[in-house]
Amino acid sequence: MGMEKVLQSIKEAEQAAEKTLADAQSESSRIVSDARRDASDLVAQATDDAHSAIQTTLDAAKDAAMKSVNSVQKEGQKAVASVESDATSKQDAAVALIVEKLLNQ
Repeated sequence: MGMEKVLQSIKEAEQAAEKTLADAQSESSRIVSDARRDASDLVAQATDDAHSAIQTTLDAAKDAAMKSVNSVQKEGQKAVASVESDATSKQDAAVALIVEKLLNQ
């Protein structure tokens, strides 16, 4: 009977070892699955953050460009107004000069 008991103990130990191994493999699979999911979430979050940062940078650049365009446009309008004013003030003199030249011919 002693040998039978030893064999039974060995069989039980083997079964316990197999269960422990199966549990460890299951836990390992769960850990890998969780790690993959977490990595995927991190990549998605990083992508979202990058898109937000890019959009913020683009918006700031667009605002700066529009300010520059508005500034140049105002300067251009001032230059045009100055030329128009200068032309208007010289118009009477130009007409008088042309009339004088025509009359003296």
